[in-house]
Amino acid sequence: MTTEDEFDPDDILYEINRKLANVSLTQLNFNSEHDIVQKDTLPEIKYYLCNSRPNERECFQSVQMLRKYLTQASSSNACVDDILNLDVLPRLRELLVLDDQQGIQFEAAWIVTNIAAGSSKQTEQLVNADFIAGLLQCLHSQKTASNVKTQAAWALSNFAGESPQLRQLLCQNDAIAAVAQVLIDTSAKAREDARDCGCYGEITSIFDDELLTDIKALTWAISNMSRGGFYTADYWPKYVLAFEALSHCILFDHVDLWIDGGWGLSRILHNMHGVTPFYENFTFSSQLPARLAELLHEDGRGVTIPILRALINITSLPDMYCMRLIDKQLVRRLIPFMSPETETAVRRDTYLVVANLVACNEDFVERTMLVEARLIHYARDHICVPHHTYHAGEWTPSSNNKLKSGTMVEEWKITTDALWIICNFLTAGSEENISTLLDRFRDLPRALMKLVQYDPHAMPHTVATKVVDAMIQLVGKVGEQYGNEWFVDTWRSLDLENKLRALAEAHPTCKPLLESCAEMTALLVSKNNKTAAAATTTPLDASGGMAAAFGLNVPRKNVSASKRRVLHGFEDGDVRLIENAVGKLSI
Repeated sequence: MTTEDEFDPDDILYEINRKLANVSLTQLNFNSEHDIVQKDTLPEIKYYLCNSRPNERECFQSVQMLRKYLTQASSSNACVDDILNLDVLPRLRELLVLDDQQGIQFEAAWIVTNIAAGSSKQTEQLVNADFIAGLLQCLHSQKTASNVKTQAAWALSNFAGESPQLRQLLCQNDAIAAVAQVLIDTSAKAREDARDCGCYGEITSIFDDELLTDIKALTWAISNMSRGGFYTADYWPKYVLAFEALSHCILFDHVDLWIDGGWGLSRILHNMHGVTPFYENFTFSSQLPARLAELLHEDGRGVTIPILRALINITSLPDMYCMRLIDKQLVRRLIPFMSPETETAVRRDTYLVVANLVACNEDFVERTMLVEARLIHYARDHICVPHHTYHAGEWTPSSNNKLKSGTMVEEWKITTDALWIICNFLTAGSEENISTLLDRFRDLPRALMKLVQYDPHAMPHTVATKVVDAMIQLVGKVGEQYGNEWFVDTWRSLDLENKLRALAEAHPTCKPLLESCAEMTALLVSKNNKTAAAATTTPLDASGGMAAAFGLNVPRKNVSASKRRVLHGFEDGDVRLIENAVGKLSI
């Protein structure tokens, strides 16, 4: 069972900030002119910063004024440069790790957070001044206050938002695991407080506002640090703890945690795709599967999409691990999002989840998929040309078809995913299950044939390949039971052989499509069902077989059910995409 990668450089994931300046972790009130720090006072501030002892009031005030300069209303990257030009980074680095001066520590960490939220050049100066080690020292110290640890985690997350190289450096220094441990500890404290208020369940609110602020910041930090772009497989132990932390914090009843937690879980599972040691060691809350299913029906796409992305990557796991994370009610909760009335982005992600589920083991398909007939109903209805109507062998644009080309592209992707659902069902399901499917949806073969009749040059090659694959699987699984007279002869009467040839000619560089067309053509010309079955598994004579007509020596073997996943943009997916591509090469 292989995984098909999809690469979406314009993914909605980019709605999540990579860097975030801290303007008001604690509420600032500029009630007087004295709260505004003027640029011409910076040299004096530097003097007291460098010439007073940490336990003296002047030292604290000078650090605080530098922080205010970076957080006041007029702050910008130019203000960051003003601070950097003072050449005070070595002194700030010293003050950052003084865990017996928590006020100064907090202000110093806040300054670092906002500098790291700036340009690449500004962040680089912090790296060169060894602030990553200093921030990690804050996280590991038993004396460091929780708000300081949260601020340090926020700063590290801004480092992570800068580049894949810095994310790798943070992984090498165990930063994501350190932040995850702080989140686990802070979440445990929030649950203790909830129990003191009479709330004993895993799913609860956070009653302490300061704890809520810390947990929100820590969850966002882990989500941002979980971005990929480098070879993540070597760091699987770091991600185990991060996955556990997010699986617990997403149980809290706070929408920000659902959003950032969902993105974080999705990113971690993407980074760890195919990493067996991670699968064997990752842990999570026992409430997580039901929670993810439940959150699908929270209002707003801001929650729905990250939860769906997490589910896409969960369902792309090998079956024995996927089933641990899938709630039995998930399919029922997914079905409403398959409706044509659902917005395109949500509907497409839903179809990806369902396609992955249908690629699971036969027992799951039998227990779940056929019980929910609407699932197949929606998939069958999406086997069509988007925003076109079919009549008398032709597809014509609908009267209200005023879509932009980008929207049409997304709708074609949903058609592809609908075909994946059908094709995976035909592959993973037993003959008995497929017979039941065809008894309920006797127009399915006709729907496949209708799609093949569309303009081959206007049909995406991904759609063309999957519709022909579905036809092949249909014949291979139930052709003998039902007999050719039901659908194969009908396909032949509608000139399927020439339609296949037209598809191959329209997409001459798409080898999977050429192979599928060759297989299906071989089935059409076979004299009986036994010959047809053999044609899908036995090489044809290179000099005379139908495969030769498509430039191939032999047809490929039967397609198998495949799980799919979404790659979240260039930085998150480039390395994994290349890694998978290399793995598929043959010489």
